Amino acid sequence: MKRKEQLSAAPLAGKVFSNTFFSIVDVLLLKASTVLAFVLLVRLLPNEDIAAIGIATGYLIFIQHLDVGPIRVLLRDYAKIAGDQRRRDELLTALFAFWGVQALAMLLVVVILVAWVFEPMPIEGISHLFVAMAIDFLALTLHGWIKVVYFADFQQRIATRISVMLGTVRFLSYGLLFVWPELTTYSVILVAFAVVGSVVWLIAFQRRFKYRPVWHRGSPRILINSLADYGLWNHFNRIVIDTLFTVDLVVLSWFVGVKDMSSYTIALKFASLLTLVPAQISAALQIASAKFSDPEKQRQVVNSILKINGIVSLAQFAVILVIGNWLMTILFGAEATAGSFLYAMIIAGAVTVFNTVYPLIGLINNFCSLRKAFLLVFLPGLVFGIVAYAISGGLYGALGMAWANVAAYAGLAGGLLLFVSRSYGLSPAWKILTTEEARILKQLFSRGRG
Repeated sequence: MKRKEQLSAAPLAGKVFSNTFFSIVDVLLLKASTVLAFVLLVRLLPNEDIAAIGIATGYLIFIQHLDVGPIRVLLRDYAKIAGDQRRRDELLTALFAFWGVQALAMLLVVVILVAWVFEPMPIEGISHLFVAMAIDFLALTLHGWIKVVYFADFQQRIATRISVMLGTVRFLSYGLLFVWPELTTYSVILVAFAVVGSVVWLIAFQRRFKYRPVWHRGSPRILINSLADYGLWNHFNRIVIDTLFTVDLVVLSWFVGVKDMSSYTIALKFASLLTLVPAQISAALQIASAKFSDPEKQRQVVNSILKINGIVSLAQFAVILVIGNWLMTILFGAEATAGSFLYAMIIAGAVTVFNTVYPLIGLINNFCSLRKAFLLVFLPGLVFGIVAYAISGGLYGALGMAWANVAAYAGLAGGLLLFVSRSYGLSPAWKILTTEEARILKQLFSRGRG
């Protein structure tokens, strides 16, 4: 058995690398489209509108709390059901039914927030903007669920092609902002793309996987088991990260004016780009480590991916330090960047600290107790972070909030490292890169330049 695993390691490494690379391209494309829209908005709209976008983005976290995402269990279990189409379709039907229920719950929260939070705000158009952003987020969750199936089936290349097509349409649609530079235009684009993109993904998914809804009396039990065993606790852990990365916008809006809010929003949007690659490496580590029962082979895979992730994370930060000011000026203009660059560099440093341990989440998902991870690491990290945001933001405004991110992210990173070391028995290999690791890094950076 061990011999068979060793023989399959090289082909698997190639599949994992290719799958991960195209997943990174997919995520970067989506983020690039979002950043492009934000760049245009910063250049075309007044500070009041940019502040409105920041506030609406912060309140999206209350909708994100409902995106449980039990379908991510496929990252761990898809290989067990891929060969049995009926069993696969039974699980997928239960999972997509759950998405429909949670979508209705999200829409209810949107209605409540619009009525109680946004309508009383003296900011013109913010209610419509928030509804459009919520609809866009809802559609993106559906697209994300479908992409999980492609990723787990090692067909991410195909999913990325679809994303390229849709991303191009989205890119071109932002040209309307030059003609009608208003929040209303942005809102209409978000809603239109949500509808068109969802139709395309559903048709492509059905054709590729020959999916047929299969519902029977045991489907609720399948879903409950998936939630109890994986989905619910995985969601709690993910939402802590999402909350720490966005709730500072909500907290800061309590203490500062429009100009500082606008500058901080730009900085946070810019620095958040650094999380994209480590997040995909974490998913790759989860799939790769689940393929091997041999502890030694598993340890080699884990250490290789962690080393590669660390190098990539530090390289990203080095690039930001060298050309970050120039890049922000090109993107957002000198006037907007003047108040944002310092915040962005501080937040980028905080994100880099967390990025170095980001893939450990993949190990927790596969081999550790998700419930214990939430209670011992993620929940305390969230409480500590929110307290740090409230104190630093209240006393020192936007600059204090930026430094609070350093404390919050470093605290969570330290907790993750300690928990995995104790629960999984992580033993890092501090040796120089192996030949295979160097080859993968070379491929990664050469493809990135291409």
